[in-house]
Amino acid sequence: MLFNKTCKFLLGILFVSNIHAQEINRSNAPKPSKAPKINLGEPQRFELENGLKVFLVEDHKLPQLAMNLIINKDPHLETGYVGLSDMMGDMMSAGTKNRTKSDIDEAIDFVGASLYTRSNGFYFSCLSKHAETVTEIASDILLNPIFPQEELDKKIKRQQSGLKSLKSNPDAIGGRLESVLSFGKSHPYGEIQRNEDLENITVERCKEYHSTYFKPNIGYLVIVGDIQLEPAKKLCKTYFGSWESGEVPAHSYDFPSKPKGVQVSFVHKPGAVQSLIKIFYPVNFKVGDENTAQTNVMSNIFGGAFSSYLNANLREDKGYTYGSRGRVRADRFVGQFSSSASVRNEVTDSSVTQMLFEMNRIRDEFVSSDDLSRIKNNMIGNFALSLENQQTIARYALNVERYNLPKNYYRDMLDKVQQVTKEMIQNAAQEFIHPDNCHILVVGNKEIADKLVQFDSDQKVDFYDYNAEPVEVESKPLPEGLTAEDVLFNYVMAQTSTTSIDDAKKKFKKIKSFRKEMSASIDAQGQTFTMEMVEQFKSPSFYKSETIAMGMTVQSEVINSKSGGTQNMQTGKTNFTAEERSSKLMEHKLDSDLYYKENGVTLELKGIENVMGEDCYVLNRMEKTGEKSTMFLSIGSGLLLQYNSQNTPKEGESPLMSTVQFLEYQENGGILVPGKTVMDINGNALEISLKKMEINPKLKASEFEWDE
Repeated sequence: MLFNKTCKFLLGILFVSNIHAQEINRSNAPKPSKAPKINLGEPQRFELENGLKVFLVEDHKLPQLAMNLIINKDPHLETGYVGLSDMMGDMMSAGTKNRTKSDIDEAIDFVGASLYTRSNGFYFSCLSKHAETVTEIASDILLNPIFPQEELDKKIKRQQSGLKSLKSNPDAIGGRLESVLSFGKSHPYGEIQRNEDLENITVERCKEYHSTYFKPNIGYLVIVGDIQLEPAKKLCKTYFGSWESGEVPAHSYDFPSKPKGVQVSFVHKPGAVQSLIKIFYPVNFKVGDENTAQTNVMSNIFGGAFSSYLNANLREDKGYTYGSRGRVRADRFVGQFSSSASVRNEVTDSSVTQMLFEMNRIRDEFVSSDDLSRIKNNMIGNFALSLENQQTIARYALNVERYNLPKNYYRDMLDKVQQVTKEMIQNAAQEFIHPDNCHILVVGNKEIADKLVQFDSDQKVDFYDYNAEPVEVESKPLPEGLTAEDVLFNYVMAQTSTTSIDDAKKKFKKIKSFRKEMSASIDAQGQTFTMEMVEQFKSPSFYKSETIAMGMTVQSEVINSKSGGTQNMQTGKTNFTAEERSSKLMEHKLDSDLYYKENGVTLELKGIENVMGEDCYVLNRMEKTGEKSTMFLSIGSGLLLQYNSQNTPKEGESPLMSTVQFLEYQENGGILVPGKTVMDINGNALEISLKKMEINPKLKASEFEWDE
């Protein structure tokens, strides 16, 4: 499992570096200081005849300009075609009456700018000398989009693939269920996209949506950068003055209600070795409410900061998780309380207990002086630091306008934070933290569901699928006489398109070497990392793999007849013993499953589960090292569809858990291999695409040298 091992290493780097970056000394709380006086610059404002409101923040330190358009429309239901607004926003830059998508992309690249469109506007940044060129392109995209059918088809296909992939992503599943359970299907915040919604999105609907909601009289244009007021006015009048105003539909909805008592919901993720826990409910907390300062301080103490109650308990004290967070979030219409943690299966119920404990604790007990001082100073420092960014100043001015806030709302914020007391923290907690009226959602293995009954007010756990539809989770009986070896060997025969295990062995014997080239991308900590991977094998005793990221070899493994080892940026260089070389070489062979007994692997056939829409045999594996994993093999095709694993962590470390889905099988040299592999590793998504695979290429022994 080269994919699995490589990704474990890479995520190890990301998690370790992230943790070290966030380590802080909490032995001595900083002394409270007087909130600094801030100089919150006031943007220049003007309005076009069509009603478009423009905010300008001049910043002449660098010859750069950014322009951000926001359409201030109400949330609204998209029943039957959920995702239309997002698709329309994405499609705006797919072609206009005057330019093709290629024309737009080339023109933006030529001047070194960046531009993207979204459901409520656009954003671009460029050198100030190219401001007129890029503004003209943005204007063309805004006023003359044609939503070409061929581009829409591509985007729909891509999103359909994404919907299929999210079934393996606990965070994506949890987010969908949280939306529905918290806000309800009759509220815009509670709508989730399904495949049939995508099929109902058309060019005509995109055009209709654009013409209905994209009106300048509900628009705000924010300009930040190296431009003065009069040239900015001229630029806006020239390229947005002809934009026609008009009536825009207004929408209102009933306020969602909190659950009566505690409601426990569960989404079964076959073979999951960890659980995603989410506790949530809607709250009446609007942007600009008078209690904002104390609520935000309370929220950070409870779960927003790295030193929060939740993280200190579940991560540092109990070691249940890499991190746990929670907060009370304000919104223009409906706020929300939400907390979450990803934990090992065996501590799921214990983690829920601790999360509820911390919710009760912040309600019932005064926070310590140390916690209060530390969080207030941290918030004040971060706020003051954010004002060094002119974009922040523009955003604050826009918020004052959009949310009808007092003119000095942000100027007074630091003083209000500094004035927060322990009593105010408790008042905010008692208003917004409700452990006795909440949704508890768990995405994980159904085997632990019975342990969660104790938390439900009705003593019943409700099961849902990833579309938030109620389901019955039943066990299907295995065919009589079927063994674990039968299932594994059926997989081997499916790989080789043979009907007997002897024929499969003969086919594999003809493979003397192979070479794979793969590309991969991983989303972690809000960033996307890309890498290239190469794997080579030469019979009987040569193997090499290499992973390259950001132009550097971050991991390599080499095996030859006399030496071998692994080297990576995290742990350095390690030489293999002769026994390790033999064992690892066998793991990397394409036909390693044929010799599972010789490799010290034990198998257990557990049952039948539905994975990715197919009934699969569930096969538990235990390596001779003691590491456990689960294979899900399609009953129909015999092929491996999903692989779950959990490493054996060193003392003091949390386990690394991964779910791998194998998609788009393709034939290479008579062997079926997955063309796409989608992984979820401790909540981080990684996608690997097979670019090229050669069977029996001519490889030289000199390519597998290892310097001990």
